Amino acid sequence: MTPSTIDLIILGTLLGKPMSAYDLANHIEENRVNLFLKISTPAVYKNCKRLHESGLLDGKIIKKGEHPEKTIYEINQQGVDWFNALMNYFSSNLTTYFLDMNAFIYNLEKTDKQSGIKMLLNLRDALGFLKAWIIQHEKMDLKNANFAAKTIVKQYRMTISALVIWAEETVEEYKQFS
Repeated sequence: MTPSTIDLIILGTLLGKPMSAYDLANHIEENRVNLFLKISTPAVYKNCKRLHESGLLDGKIIKKGEHPEKTIYEINQQGVDWFNALMNYFSSNLTTYFLDMNAFIYNLEKTDKQSGIKMLLNLRDALGFLKAWIIQHEKMDLKNANFAAKTIVKQYRMTISALVIWAEETVEEYKQFS
């Protein structure tokens, strides 16, 4: 199987307790995991089914009253082994880090200077807004958060802070660029 961060999130969450894909998606949303890790509700459903079909999750179909049937997923030993393999993989294999804004930077010289400056200022302002938003939410929302949430948000705050400085320098350098 190909290493997948979505698999790692799902398997790690299911180590805590068995749950349906619906409950798992709600858990991810309620704990705001989707704000700092790339995972969506459709990805949860799709990957739970795939992990079950691959033999990494056991599934038990239940029906309560008039509610439709649902599958409760539970991680099995093969899933625990894959979870540990993914933990080792992602702790030692860094992939290239892409920022979508770099496609804009790559093409910046193809615009007129005034437009380029305006767009760079927009980028700087957007990064500044994101930094302020992260700082505000870090103070308000993470008081009782677990270690992982706190340290990931700290990582984002520090990265965005560096990008704000980079953007400010880039605006000045671009103004001087002929």
